[in-house]
Amino acid sequence: MIYYLLLENFKEVLAKNIGAKVLLAAVTHPLTCVKTLIQLGHEPFPLSTGKTLIVAGRNAYFLPNAFSYASQLAHARGMGVLFTGIDSAICSIIIQGITSYQTRKYIDTYYPEIGGKPENENEEEKSITNHQSLKRHLRGAIRESFVRVVTLTVARPLTVAMIRQIAQLIGSETKYRGVVPTIHVIGLEEGPPGLFSGLVPQLVGEVIVVFGTAALVFAAERAFVHSGMYEKKDEKSVKVRGFDQLFKSCCGLAVSFLPYAPSFVNWHSAWDYLSPYGLKRGARLFLREQCGAVSVGPDHQLYANNKYFTQI
Repeated sequence: MIYYLLLENFKEVLAKNIGAKVLLAAVTHPLTCVKTLIQLGHEPFPLSTGKTLIVAGRNAYFLPNAFSYASQLAHARGMGVLFTGIDSAICSIIIQGITSYQTRKYIDTYYPEIGGKPENENEEEKSITNHQSLKRHLRGAIRESFVRVVTLTVARPLTVAMIRQIAQLIGSETKYRGVVPTIHVIGLEEGPPGLFSGLVPQLVGEVIVVFGTAALVFAAERAFVHSGMYEKKDEKSVKVRGFDQLFKSCCGLAVSFLPYAPSFVNWHSAWDYLSPYGLKRGARLFLREQCGAVSVGPDHQLYANNKYFTQI
């Protein structure tokens, strides 16, 4: 009886956590939309000039910051455009929450030794050795990586759907309408390679961040222990986010064709093409310096030119 009560309470907490994440995602989706367009290289608004260090440094051209970008986009195409793909984003969060819970529960029940035997799990950090602490953190990172890999793989079609819905704004297209029709179209036209495009770099990035975070936490906790400043703290899960490699091959949108970009056979070719300037797209929301080509628009203002080639 107690077990079922605890299980129901845990499910209620899980539902509340997912609900909170959905609400946060809905509120911040305009920034997600803007960041996705920036990562795709869509810069339709004029550049400004300034200093690289705000008041000091060299003169440079700057792209509009995220809020200015969102404001100009909403003014040009309506407020609703900022919420493009929100249905796919919300579905992705719900699926990720449920998958993460079920995967973690499954491996805890049937595979408790993944990453090593569970030792000193309930011990305070100050009462175990460096080696024991390292083993505990390593085990946690391995298990967390496993959960993240499964979760991101299951939710990847929804992430792809969101990206495609936002990407079609660049060419003012209406190919993808709603999360279910979008997944259906991608599945019919491209099959699994389309639904899971860009998955490998996302998984690699996620695993790197998980292990990097675990290493930093281990180093910080052991430093506190050896300095005598350690205090018992409640365990907190660390939410980390990997990077999205926005894979544009075979999506059938204008952004995936020349002159916007060449066709990418795989993520290696996308990496090679983006290496000079494009890999950091979306990394900054403010002070976004334009390091690539610049062109003069019909209004005689300067614009970023991220196209593969420019038609004269």
